[in-house]
Amino acid sequence: MNHSIMRVFASQVEQIMNPVAKLLTRSQHLMALRDGFQLAMPFIFVGCIFVPIIFPPFANADSNLSVWWFTAANVLRPILLPTYQLTLGVVGLIVSFGISASLAKHYQLPERLSGLTGCMAFLMLVGFHNLGPDDIRYLGGAGLFSAIIASMYSIEVVRFFIQRGWYVKMPDDVPILTLQSFKLMVPIFVVITTLSMFNVWMDSVFGVHFPQFIEALFRPLILASDSLFAVLISILVCQLLWFMGIHGALIVTGIMNPFWMSNLLENQAALESGAEILPHIYLPAFWDFFVLIGGVGSTLPLVYLAIKSRSNQLKSVGKVGLIPSLFNINEPLLFGFPIIMNPLFLVPFVMVPLINATIAWFLTSAQVLERIVIMIPWSVPAPIGAAWASNGSVINACMVLFAMVNAYFLYLPFFRAHEKILIEQEAKRAEALSHRAAN
Repeated sequence: MNHSIMRVFASQVEQIMNPVAKLLTRSQHLMALRDGFQLAMPFIFVGCIFVPIIFPPFANADSNLSVWWFTAANVLRPILLPTYQLTLGVVGLIVSFGISASLAKHYQLPERLSGLTGCMAFLMLVGFHNLGPDDIRYLGGAGLFSAIIASMYSIEVVRFFIQRGWYVKMPDDVPILTLQSFKLMVPIFVVITTLSMFNVWMDSVFGVHFPQFIEALFRPLILASDSLFAVLISILVCQLLWFMGIHGALIVTGIMNPFWMSNLLENQAALESGAEILPHIYLPAFWDFFVLIGGVGSTLPLVYLAIKSRSNQLKSVGKVGLIPSLFNINEPLLFGFPIIMNPLFLVPFVMVPLINATIAWFLTSAQVLERIVIMIPWSVPAPIGAAWASNGSVINACMVLFAMVNAYFLYLPFFRAHEKILIEQEAKRAEALSHRAAN
């Protein structure tokens, strides 16, 4: 695509989206969301580093490299798995603290106690006391939406009580932490009690707690397991949920996995019987390697753009996110740009995987691309995974490369608009620092 055309398009996107973005970024709640996610970034980075080791990108140990990798994984897993579980596994809890503390700071409330109040509210909302092995995921990415709701609710309740003077007052000469503790005691009691009552009501009416209810709302949206409609709806749900901070991929794959497994077995049986055309297209490898190239949103090209960026923030995020993105792990980009809750990236974040998946679907239907016959780990780099899953099809790997180029050009104008905003912010910060140093 001609670069002058891209510059004109980027300018148009900037003119349309920048006023909306600047308006939204003045919202204290969105600022708190940003701060909460940024607080979680170092834990996310640490967790992402270990994913390819804990979950090897090989189906079987049938080569020297895979044997070595599996051996190293088996040795290191007892050490690294707890680290992974206590970073990405509880990112919802970390985000709830960050959002609550940030919003409390804006309202001039005690930050640390407010952050802990948000954590307690989150644990109450997800029904922590009743979480079984299958539900513990709600402490991580699957519970991010609950973390956002619980954090904001708890701090708004605290603010409501403090503004009206409905709290325990202590003499001014007592230690500040004691003063703050008594000040927040009544609103904390109200937060925890009301959320407990809400849980009882949810359980009596719907038989589930809040995060399970949110997931259940989206189950009827997927009406067919192997159709273009199912592909587009599941991608749309995943992308919109992720944009709001909910781990949409967990919800979609949880719904689709039973259908995918059945359809994969049918494809394997058809291959074994010598069928010329296998019956099913939409299978796990289609999702992992045509839709999630470099992670949710097909964000791998953004790594290159970020590394080459003139913004120090984007350049740093790109360098940190390079290795994880090669293994389809892009939380560093989602939280570091940020993409989540960033209106500038909503359109490409949703449209890029939709367009690439539609192209892949029609090419597969036309028998240009090979159909999936193998289920392999999602952490395999996308071109390799696409070829491997289709029994060694080079054309499927070429489709991934085409999708990456397509994603690059679709993301480019939105990236440039976001980059310009960050560069302006960094210049203002640098000017303020130099002015302060001069004084």
